[in-house]
Amino acid sequence: MTRGQKRSLVRRGHAWLGVLLAVLLLVVAGSGILLQHPRWLGPPLEPVLSLAADPSDPERLFRGSRWGVEVSVDGGGQWREVNMLAPPTDVGRILFAPDAKTVYALGVDALVVSADAGHVWQEVHLPAEVLAFGARPVDLAIGPAGRVQLLTTMGLYRRSAGDHWTRVGPATATGRDRYRWLHDLHTGQLGGPAGRRLAEGAAWGLVLLTVTGLVLQRRGRRRGQP
Repeated sequence: MTRGQKRSLVRRGHAWLGVLLAVLLLVVAGSGILLQHPRWLGPPLEPVLSLAADPSDPERLFRGSRWGVEVSVDGGGQWREVNMLAPPTDVGRILFAPDAKTVYALGVDALVVSADAGHVWQEVHLPAEVLAFGARPVDLAIGPAGRVQLLTTMGLYRRSAGDHWTRVGPATATGRDRYRWLHDLHTGQLGGPAGRRLAEGAAWGLVLLTVTGLVLQRRGRRRGQP
């Protein structure tokens, strides 16, 4: 093989490697954009994450999903969304207090409570240090006297009157969920609305840069350029 043939082979290999990397970059950028707009993928699957029955009415059920809380009044035949001002997401626990009127719903980002068996809901403020350090709720328990205990990634907290929380136990895990942190970093969630817009703009810019690079490379090959 001559030196010219070797150079040509290297150039072709380099060009194909560039195409492969460009495709991978498009996949990364496209998935980032879709994470910003999940509704573009069509109606999402709604797995049931939790289920609770009204102690005063066995035909009235509540279930938690990725996007909030739903209620059924016919034993689970039909469901409708429970209207809330700011519904929690990934609702993994729904609990009725012993009085059978107070019901709590816990998501990964919020805790809500209803004092009238699930008709009107309001947010329960989480422990300030949990919010400040980026931790998240894990589980919820209600004692015989209606005492609420919240397990978070920073520890166990007990709620008293006036949304006052007291830490009563150590954490089961330390710090922030690294997988969620990585997801939030990839989608810009760490920076709030501005961060999401910046991440989406960067993804679109990466798509534009990759596509224009492929077009310029193809034009260069047509002109006989390396």
